[in-house]
Amino acid sequence: MCPLADHILMRTIQQLLNPGFVFQIVFWIVLPLVLAGQHPRRMVAEWEPAVGTLIRWPLGIPSDLVAELASDDSLFVLVESYYQRDQAINAFTGWGVNMNHCRFIFAPTYSHWTRDWGPQFIFDQNGKGGIADPVFNGYPWVPGCFQEQNALPEISPERPKTKGWEEDDAVNIILADSFRCPLISLPVYLTGGNIMTDGQGTAVSTKQMLDENYPGCDEECFRKTAMDSLGINRYLIVDNPEIFGIQHIDCYARFLDEETVMVKEVFVWHPEYDCVEELAHTFMNDTSCYGRPFNVVRVYCDSYNGNETAAYTNSLILNRKVLVPLFGIASDQEALNTYAASMPGYEVLGFPYSEWYYYDALHCRTMGIFDRKMLIIRHKPLQGNIQVDPDLKIRAMIDDRSEAGLIPDELLLHWREEGSNSWNISVFAPLTGLDSFAATMPVQIPGKIMEYYISAADASGRVESLPRPAPAGFYSFTLMDTVTSIRERDPEAVAVRVFPTVFRDRLNVVFSSGGIQTVRIMILDAWGREVDLLFAGDPADAGRGLIWDGKTKNGNDSSPGLYFVSVKGDGISSVNRCFKTK
Repeated sequence: MCPLADHILMRTIQQLLNPGFVFQIVFWIVLPLVLAGQHPRRMVAEWEPAVGTLIRWPLGIPSDLVAELASDDSLFVLVESYYQRDQAINAFTGWGVNMNHCRFIFAPTYSHWTRDWGPQFIFDQNGKGGIADPVFNGYPWVPGCFQEQNALPEISPERPKTKGWEEDDAVNIILADSFRCPLISLPVYLTGGNIMTDGQGTAVSTKQMLDENYPGCDEECFRKTAMDSLGINRYLIVDNPEIFGIQHIDCYARFLDEETVMVKEVFVWHPEYDCVEELAHTFMNDTSCYGRPFNVVRVYCDSYNGNETAAYTNSLILNRKVLVPLFGIASDQEALNTYAASMPGYEVLGFPYSEWYYYDALHCRTMGIFDRKMLIIRHKPLQGNIQVDPDLKIRAMIDDRSEAGLIPDELLLHWREEGSNSWNISVFAPLTGLDSFAATMPVQIPGKIMEYYISAADASGRVESLPRPAPAGFYSFTLMDTVTSIRERDPEAVAVRVFPTVFRDRLNVVFSSGGIQTVRIMILDAWGREVDLLFAGDPADAGRGLIWDGKTKNGNDSSPGLYFVSVKGDGISSVNRCFKTK
């Protein structure tokens, strides 16, 4: 019999013997027949509300990371025996770990890579949360990086289980029972380190994901499974970036939010340089779930051993924290600065460890356990130039998955002018449509930069904000008394992009003129003062792109910090933010 069929049969038998099977039947079969689907099925993004993190004993992470994971959230620790549990308790106690936040779950495991075989959380069409459980069978190493990637490697779901991967493969069955949540088996490979999602129907993997499933499930089969089971309606498959390896996306790129992608940057003579740049350009030429170009952030990953480079993208977002692997090299601090500049309001913490690798670091060895009754806020942020409107509406989707009920007076829009120390408040009112609300931002002055965030509370005691680290983090836009933004004024006219938004000594400014006769492109500091004039005149004379080398118009090095790229001409205006690091 095909091992894939064996896997499904094993799952079925184990579930039939599981006391929680009736519970799962009720949630996944009976209720969908009774209730009309109201929510799109979706896979949870990493930055959404989590109750804690899953790790495994024996550990693959440093002691200070264990202590941090348990400091504010729950730490779920997989152990095989009471002896291992007692070992872990003794070690954790000696490290000062908050034992009140630790929960031990008995499950046989072979490896510490909980990311790759651990639970993928999804919400079904009725808003009920559960665990998606794909097949897992280790790590085929395959070619990539402009090598022949069309020839399918000799790997497939039909390869026999080796080593102890069958133990890791079975963990999610135990977790679903322990968490008392539905388990949905996926008859495909979906190795966790090689998938990232924005939580709104977009996912990204390298070509290795398709190859790993072939021939048991071809591309059409895989995409249909991802759509039907995970709600992934836009699956981006990018070329394998490694010359030879496991080709996991989390060692090369990661979503920081729905519209921001962090991509690795290596030194120019690295053998994978062209492949990494091609990956970055793939995202630069694509759009987010809101139809806007991705904001691509580059994080420089220096070498720690020959051509082996730091895997800074292999980090963990846990609620309002970002936990970053450090390699004991000069670029460590620069990586932390890049995260801080790209994710304002988040607490950015670094963890040096001699056992981090370029293909396996902090993200690989930890897995978020999400709050299935989370309070969800979704909103398309206003950005760029927005036209003055006394009835300017901020719209949001606010959904209490606890079903305890939202607290109307706690559904708030917080707003202020840039530079103000206090926030004004408007209350969200319900709109027609599921979980839809709107609030008005009444006071508006042309030329002012407005800052805002959203907060909500429900009767279960959950309190959330968007962006999540608000008020330390917030959204912002510029009020204009004429047409608000180049892109909104005429999609075919002028378009401006800057990248990387966090840079050291090279900022690219790319634009299309669209018939504009004159344009002035300036670098402004945080106070709006002109630092450098990149171009003035007919855009046709400048070509499509300019480069700012980080120097002032006098030729001096500018200080690290926040800068603006201001583009003005023929009645249009655009401002893009960027951050210069040391």
